[in-house]
Amino acid sequence: MNNTSDKEKKNKSIYKSAVSLLVIIVLCLSFTRVVLSNILATSGQRLAAANQKVQIFQEENQTLENEISKLNSLTRVEELAKKKGFVKSTNVEILIPTGPIAKR
Repeated sequence: MNNTSDKEKKNKSIYKSAVSLLVIIVLCLSFTRVVLSNILATSGQRLAAANQKVQIFQEENQTLENEISKLNSLTRVEELAKKKGFVKSTNVEILIPTGPIAKR
Protein backbone atom coordinates (compact mmCIF):
# COMPACT_ATOMS: atom_id res chain seq x y z
CA MET A 1 0.00 0.00 0.00
CA ASN A 2 2.79 2.27 0.78
CA ASN A 3 4.08 1.79 -2.73
CA THR A 4 0.79 2.96 -4.28
CA SER A 5 0.53 5.95 -2.01
CA ASP A 6 4.11 6.97 -2.85
CA LYS A 7 3.29 6.62 -6.53
CA GLU A 8 0.19 8.80 -6.17
CA LYS A 9 2.16 11.44 -4.28
CA LYS A 10 4.80 11.37 -6.99
CA ASN A 11 2.16 11.70 -9.72
CA LYS A 12 0.48 14.59 -7.87
CA SER A 13 3.86 16.27 -7.49
CA ILE A 14 4.60 15.86 -11.19
CA TYR A 15 1.10 17.13 -12.03
CA LYS A 16 1.55 20.20 -9.79
CA SER A 17 4.96 20.89 -11.32
CA ALA A 18 3.57 20.56 -14.85
CA VAL A 19 0.63 22.86 -14.08
CA SER A 20 2.94 25.38 -12.41
CA LEU A 21 5.28 25.28 -15.41
CA LEU A 22 2.38 25.77 -17.83
CA VAL A 23 1.05 28.71 -15.81
CA ILE A 24 4.50 30.32 -15.81
CA ILE A 25 4.84 29.78 -19.57
CA VAL A 26 1.40 31.28 -20.22
CA LEU A 27 2.20 34.30 -18.04
CA CYS A 28 5.55 34.82 -19.78
CA LEU A 29 3.96 34.56 -23.23
CA SER A 30 1.21 37.00 -22.22
CA PHE A 31 3.76 39.48 -20.92
CA THR A 32 5.83 39.12 -24.08
CA ARG A 33 2.74 39.72 -26.21
CA VAL A 34 1.91 42.91 -24.30
CA VAL A 35 5.47 44.20 -24.64
CA LEU A 36 5.63 43.46 -28.36
CA SER A 37 2.21 45.06 -28.93
CA ASN A 38 3.41 48.17 -27.15
CA ILE A 39 6.58 48.31 -29.23
CA LEU A 40 4.58 47.89 -32.43
CA ALA A 41 2.12 50.63 -31.46
CA THR A 42 4.85 53.14 -30.61
CA SER A 43 6.71 52.30 -33.81
CA GLY A 44 3.56 53.05 -35.79
CA GLN A 45 3.20 56.41 -34.07
CA ARG A 46 6.83 57.30 -34.77
CA LEU A 47 6.40 56.29 -38.41
CA ALA A 48 3.29 58.46 -38.74
CA ALA A 49 5.12 61.42 -37.19
CA ALA A 50 8.07 60.93 -39.54
CA ASN A 51 5.75 60.76 -42.56
CA GLN A 52 4.07 63.97 -41.44
CA LYS A 53 7.46 65.71 -41.16
CA VAL A 54 8.40 64.46 -44.63
CA GLN A 55 5.15 65.92 -46.01
CA ILE A 56 5.83 69.27 -44.33
CA PHE A 57 9.39 69.38 -45.70
CA GLN A 58 8.18 68.50 -49.20
CA GLU A 59 5.66 71.35 -49.11
CA GLU A 60 8.30 73.74 -47.81
CA ASN A 61 10.72 72.58 -50.51
CA GLN A 62 8.10 73.18 -53.20
CA THR A 63 7.45 76.68 -51.84
CA LEU A 64 11.18 77.47 -51.86
CA GLU A 65 11.57 76.16 -55.42
CA ASN A 66 8.70 78.41 -56.54
CA GLU A 67 10.35 81.36 -54.82
CA ILE A 68 13.66 80.60 -56.55
CA SER A 69 11.92 80.38 -59.91
CA LYS A 70 10.29 83.77 -59.37
CA LEU A 71 13.58 85.38 -58.31
CA ASN A 72 15.47 83.92 -61.28
CA SER A 73 12.90 84.81 -63.92
CA LEU A 74 14.15 86.85 -66.87
CA THR A 75 11.50 89.55 -66.42
CA ARG A 76 12.62 90.14 -62.82
CA VAL A 77 16.27 90.25 -63.84
CA GLU A 78 15.40 92.72 -66.61
CA GLU A 79 13.46 94.94 -64.17
CA LEU A 80 16.37 94.93 -61.70
CA ALA A 81 18.79 95.82 -64.52
CA LYS A 82 16.61 98.76 -65.57
CA LYS A 83 16.44 99.98 -61.95
CA LYS A 84 20.24 99.83 -61.71
CA GLY A 85 20.60 101.89 -64.89
CA PHE A 86 21.44 99.18 -67.39
CA VAL A 87 20.16 99.65 -70.93
CA LYS A 88 19.40 97.10 -73.60
CA SER A 89 22.20 96.98 -76.14
CA THR A 90 21.28 97.38 -79.79
CA ASN A 91 24.72 96.76 -81.23
CA VAL A 92 26.17 93.39 -80.20
CA GLU A 93 29.60 92.43 -81.45
CA ILE A 94 31.07 88.95 -81.14
CA LEU A 95 34.83 88.88 -80.74
CA ILE A 96 36.65 85.88 -82.14
CA PRO A 97 40.09 85.27 -80.61
CA THR A 98 42.96 84.99 -83.06
CA GLY A 99 45.23 82.94 -80.81
CA PRO A 100 45.08 80.99 -77.59
CA ILE A 101 43.38 82.76 -74.72
CA ALA A 102 45.57 81.36 -71.97
CA LYS A 103 49.10 79.96 -71.84
CA ARG A 104 50.09 76.91 -69.86
